[in-house]
Amino acid sequence: MGIVMMILGIVLAVGIMLFLNKTEKIKKDIATLFIASFLVALVLEIFTFNYTTYENIGQSLKKSESVITYNLAEAKSTNNNYVVTKDINSEEPAFTVEINNIDSKVNNVYVAPSKEMVSAKVFVDYKDEVLTDYTPISDSDVNVAYNRENTQYIRLHLAGKTSALKLRIQSSSHEISSGSINVGVNQDIPFRFKPWRLIAVTLIFFALAMIYRYRNLNYAGAKSKKVRRVAIVSLLVVQILFLYFLAYAQMKPKDGFLFEDTKTNTVSRYDQYQKLAIAFTKGQTHLDGVDELTENGEKKQLDILKGLKDPYKPVERDKAIKDSGTSYEWDYAYNDGHYYTYYGPVPVIFTFLPVYALTGIMITTRLVTLIFAIIISVLMCLLVHNIAKRRKLNMWAVIGVMGASLSTIFLTSVFYGAKIYELSPLGGLICILAGINLVYEGVHRETKNTLFLSLGALAFALAVGCKASFLLASIVVLPLILNYLASKGTSEKKNRLARYFANIFSKGNIKTIAAVAAPYVVVGVLLMIYNQVRFGSPFDFGVAHQLTVYDTSYFKLTSISKLPTVIQNGLLRLPTTSVNFPFLELPDAGIGYHGYLFAMAGIGVLAYPFIWAFVGVPVTVKNSLKDNKDKAFVIVTAIMALVLCYTTIVMGGSSFRYSLDFGWAFVIPSIFVIFAIEGWARKKGVLRQALLGIFVVLLVTIIINVLVTMSTGFSGFTETKPDTYYDVYNTVMFWK
Repeated sequence: MGIVMMILGIVLAVGIMLFLNKTEKIKKDIATLFIASFLVALVLEIFTFNYTTYENIGQSLKKSESVITYNLAEAKSTNNNYVVTKDINSEEPAFTVEINNIDSKVNNVYVAPSKEMVSAKVFVDYKDEVLTDYTPISDSDVNVAYNRENTQYIRLHLAGKTSALKLRIQSSSHEISSGSINVGVNQDIPFRFKPWRLIAVTLIFFALAMIYRYRNLNYAGAKSKKVRRVAIVSLLVVQILFLYFLAYAQMKPKDGFLFEDTKTNTVSRYDQYQKLAIAFTKGQTHLDGVDELTENGEKKQLDILKGLKDPYKPVERDKAIKDSGTSYEWDYAYNDGHYYTYYGPVPVIFTFLPVYALTGIMITTRLVTLIFAIIISVLMCLLVHNIAKRRKLNMWAVIGVMGASLSTIFLTSVFYGAKIYELSPLGGLICILAGINLVYEGVHRETKNTLFLSLGALAFALAVGCKASFLLASIVVLPLILNYLASKGTSEKKNRLARYFANIFSKGNIKTIAAVAAPYVVVGVLLMIYNQVRFGSPFDFGVAHQLTVYDTSYFKLTSISKLPTVIQNGLLRLPTTSVNFPFLELPDAGIGYHGYLFAMAGIGVLAYPFIWAFVGVPVTVKNSLKDNKDKAFVIVTAIMALVLCYTTIVMGGSSFRYSLDFGWAFVIPSIFVIFAIEGWARKKGVLRQALLGIFVVLLVTIIINVLVTMSTGFSGFTETKPDTYYDVYNTVMFWK
């Protein structure tokens, strides 16, 4: 009966959609369109997604159940057919339950742990009419959780009659000594109505219906303005909700989301940016001694480091610290008896510092990470809009590129840590995207060009104040600025190159050049003073003073033998597949290079189908970009993408979060390539086929991003919020 109900739900849903397509009134009325989408989702929720509820109907099944009680010494069952053995050698409470005399088809096993147990892992073996020895069921190793009913029914998918089952139940909690577990066979699975699944499916069908209805709208056309705004806002709302979900799901139960809990979390546990905010209020740039606790605790460490001949050599440093019975602050910079951070101070100045200075409250890094990710999402959509609004493009192709762009700048990867490591590049990425938007808009505007260019230059200068390596990012807009200035000149020199530079530095451009250079000079001078105070050199950002695994002599830009590693891990590393939700996992392969090269779970930028458009840059530049400003911009951005990928991995290593440093640079040329494909298809009369292909590529890109960033091996989801994870798992995998 269960399969019948599943098929019935699908048939009814298809029938509603066919009726929707043939009814003119529904086609034209948005409210009725939404109601029809809701009905489709409701039918699927009642019949298809809950088909297991009806599975026992019409079948002659033998049902049984038992309550397993346990303490430190033993475990007992209330049903004689349930033989329980307590594993006394296991660190966690673990039991083996043999269920005999079943002699019936088995649709499911029911295991409900106690409140004290929280959750448990269950493994199932079986015997039947043919197999007289216990045989394991390969996909039965599932987690069941207290108070999460939809996790407690394990469907075994066994054929024929089962004679006996053996369940190994292992608790996730170490601390409990007694309790009870409910176990049963062939229990009726309750109806699992999931409001958020109903809403999600409704919105998916409504979005598809709207795309079909307005499929021919031009993005820049007057008719598309209202629908375009609704679509972009909806995309951003979904993105923000997903970002919040990741931030919440990866937050430990005792963590605060908005503010630090000063009762349980001392300053010594703050991250470097939080300490730097306190340090600035005390008129210092070093991080030690920001309060009495850290001052006393760090003094011994600093005295030992100060007494070493070379504190940056790990063998000597680690031995001295170990012999003293203390430790040192990991990943800090050290110089002349003080701890510093080698990350730029700009994110602190605009977030932690003003809040702490005005209120005395320390906001959490996780909150700032979420805010930064939201700002970047808005700026990324704005950039796609600025590129598309001057072109004749299908509206949904542009909206799809926005969604794919958000999925390929690695924003969703930042919440696992949500520390200074993520916050520094996020701050820099805000500045870079703001700078590109301002400069791109400035060179294409009729008025106020200088103001936009100057503000863009300020944004790029501040990016260097977030992370020193982002100095290279300014190069991507240099062609835009130079070509704009050259277009304003009136030189008549015969030599093309001489005429180009003469036009750039013509008298009429002096004010614009000064307005662009001024922010770099001001911010640059302030950063040099900051560096001089800390490390005695205006050009020393503290990288050479790291207290990490190895000193920086291992990291050289000339290490071209690392190029295969860059290609393999920065570009080509793909996620691995899994039979369980979310179906994709991040590969976590260690890398060795002359002693050390940092490696962490991650994928390459080309793991996303959308980014493969990057390989079409040469053809796009040659055939589709008539505007010299855009042509040079795409060429230089593509080159910088490869340069930033190489420098990031050679100097820092391979990590998912490191992709923030260069992922954006691969996205921008890919946007132009996708738009060029759309334009080419329009001219060739194959627009419908091209749009379908583009839509599939963009949709797969978004799906891969969602699944990868929810993968258990990376997100830590199962440890921080196991009940939420199991709920999502079973809601999505309704067929299990």
